Amino acid sequence: MVNLRRMTSSVTSNNSTTTTATITERTIAGKYQSSFSNPTKHVASSPRNMAYLYSSLFAGIGSGAIASMVCAPLDLLRTRMQVWGDLNVSSSGSGKGGAVSFFQQIAKEEGWRGYFRGLNATLATVPLFWGIYFPLYDDLKRTISMSQEHQLPPAAVHCISAVTAGAIADIICNPLFLIRTRLQTEGLHNAIAAQNSQSNGSPIRVKTMRETALILYREGGFPIFWRGLSASMLGLTHVGVQFPVYEWLKDQARDRRRKMTRRVGVKIEETALDVLISSGLSKMIASILTYPHEVIRSRMMDTRSSESASFSNTTKRIWQKEGFSGFYAGLPISLVRVVPNCCVTFLTYELLLRFAKKKLE
Repeated sequence: MVNLRRMTSSVTSNNSTTTTATITERTIAGKYQSSFSNPTKHVASSPRNMAYLYSSLFAGIGSGAIASMVCAPLDLLRTRMQVWGDLNVSSSGSGKGGAVSFFQQIAKEEGWRGYFRGLNATLATVPLFWGIYFPLYDDLKRTISMSQEHQLPPAAVHCISAVTAGAIADIICNPLFLIRTRLQTEGLHNAIAAQNSQSNGSPIRVKTMRETALILYREGGFPIFWRGLSASMLGLTHVGVQFPVYEWLKDQARDRRRKMTRRVGVKIEETALDVLISSGLSKMIASILTYPHEVIRSRMMDTRSSESASFSNTTKRIWQKEGFSGFYAGLPISLVRVVPNCCVTFLTYELLLRFAKKKLE
């Protein structure tokens, strides 16, 4: 009997050790999960990992900076095409006639530097936005998964996390986005003013971020810095579509690779190609479905007057002057711009995140 008890105790001890080891392995794996992994599978079992969040912050800022520099000309062109319809120039004004004409006009009137108008404001804005967004998004996924008694579908967790993180980042960064839009469209307004006055005088000096901020403050005080925020809040449907689709596409890519390698139960990271395809397709789908809010927001931010710049008035003005097509002004160039921009942002984010995590482990 004594031997039997000892054997039973030994078996129980071994089982307990095995179970403890398994739980420990799962916990460690959960702590160092991929940035966009399924929260219902791993996040709920792991505590907040500050090293991971710092890595996400670093990767978000870095990816935003790189994407801003690479895609600056396309970003400038998209913004100008979005606001062009509201300027209502009767004659063949600057940039009228499509993307090619806009590019040619910029080179003619502003030189090659014109393609990077507002880049300083972009570098101050976009990296900050992604530096806030990505850590918040990751932590919200963990928090939502841990706080619910009955697990929500992964798509619901991703959607809620994306929308909440986007709202917080938009509120904080809206003043900088407003300044960036003003700087990007300044050359267009200068060209129109010169055309109307039929003057060929010397080029107007480019304003700085500080000068633009002071002009905005004189126009409408502090509240003006959050002009366009209502359109941005409507635009949260964009990330509400983009991130669940992105997560699903990446899950599908991991499952395909797992089946191909027949490595059941082993964590497989997506490749760079998987990230490029997933980010590009998800961004394109979300952009097509939610594009009107971008036009409305750009028009609201570009308005040089504090009057009639509300969401409802801007929407009515677009409808009355341009009809339904006005809400999709600049969509083709936007798709050309957002796909590479998103691919660069997400790919560099993933790579920088993995690099930072290895350094902090």
